[in-house]
Amino acid sequence: MQPGEDDIAVASLVEGLDFDSLLKALAARRGYEPAFRDPPGRRDWSGFPPSAFGFAELDARADRLASLLLLPRPQPGACVVILAPLGPEALIAMLASLRAGLTPLLAPVHAGEAELLRLIEQSGAVLAVGVPRIGTLQPLLLLRDVAARAFGLRFVGGFGSEVPDGVAALDTLLGGLRQPVPTPAERMPLSVVDGQSLTGPLDLPEREVLAAALEISRLLKPLASSRVVTTLVGSDLAALATGPGMALLTGVELLPLGLFMLEDLRACLEGGRTVHLVIPAAMEPALARSKLGGHKALGGLVVVSRAGEDRSGLRLGRADLAIVDVLVRSPTSIEITRRGA
Repeated sequence: MQPGEDDIAVASLVEGLDFDSLLKALAARRGYEPAFRDPPGRRDWSGFPPSAFGFAELDARADRLASLLLLPRPQPGACVVILAPLGPEALIAMLASLRAGLTPLLAPVHAGEAELLRLIEQSGAVLAVGVPRIGTLQPLLLLRDVAARAFGLRFVGGFGSEVPDGVAALDTLLGGLRQPVPTPAERMPLSVVDGQSLTGPLDLPEREVLAAALEISRLLKPLASSRVVTTLVGSDLAALATGPGMALLTGVELLPLGLFMLEDLRACLEGGRTVHLVIPAAMEPALARSKLGGHKALGGLVVVSRAGEDRSGLRLGRADLAIVDVLVRSPTSIEITRRGA
């Protein structure tokens, strides 16, 4: 299918942009402004205390991890498996991998041992990073077990203080690391997986994420003082464009819920900022019936559905609210429309 005029115009606006250039510009101009914030209840399901940091700190953390990923001397473009929900660890690991000239593979956190081993072998991954706990899931233990069977995997690192034996403790290793990161000869694409069928990995260029993020941002018109709250935990084009892509492109604070808790969503809406909320379509009927759907802090809504999904349920009806529908055709293809347009 040939691209339409609107597609060409959006693509031209993001030509030459990447996550690194956007983050470095934000770090230089607005370094202390909030870039990322954890939900208040994060410790309950992850063991990590809730944290927040600005654009300069996000840039510094990505730089330190990029230096560490280059220590084993991987080949340019080598794959880094990231096993973490869409939160600070996944964001930093993704940015660090791209900065180091490597390919981040954003693996589904619910993948089993056989599926993860297949993804590692098909991608030729040599490095892997993850988090210790997501509710009842233990990604680092899974990575450690898979690493024993994966021929090419040379390094497994874990964030946080609950890192099991046999896994490198990233927080300790990153503490004193201050090595310069050379600019890669070329930017690698992201690598994503279908969260339902676990098919992949599939290449996803940064420019496609930013083009989709720009299109959504033009419909929502978020202010720099607002925040993006996303309930999506996957890492396909829809999740990356509505979360990290939109946050870095517009300079707004990103708050991923990681594991959905109603109390956390309430706290996010009470935080004093205008909220642009990203939800799967299955959550919209419940939001429409609840008081949160009419909350004054809600300034925009992004509803993500999948091809063939039943959308006959109740929808949120607020004339004052910008509502964007994102239809997922595949992990690397989405359709974006403003509701009511």
